[in-house]
Amino acid sequence: EAGAKEVHMRISSPPFKFPCFYGIDISTRSELMAANHTVEEMSDLIGADSLGFLSIPSLIKAISVKGGADYPNGGLTVAYFDGKYPTPLYDY
Repeated sequence: EAGAKEVHMRISSPPFKFPCFYGIDISTRSELMAANHTVEEMSDLIGADSLGFLSIPSLIKAISVKGGADYPNGGLTVAYFDGKYPTPLYDY
């Protein structure tokens, strides 16, 4: 309608697929679009011709936390993207 021939969307983070148990109120995967749909499905759902996300290594490189090179994932928690939490999770 606005005259665009194509719509290509790029997201400046990796797909958010896993819940946050460290303070953000997202406690289930059912709340997360990327946890339940492929990139192609999400692209179709939002009406874009293509959809792309930043990779985890690119996110770590872009943020570049001071002293982060001494720690896994550059000192960042990337569990929301890869499901590998830095601390054990318990059922309460």
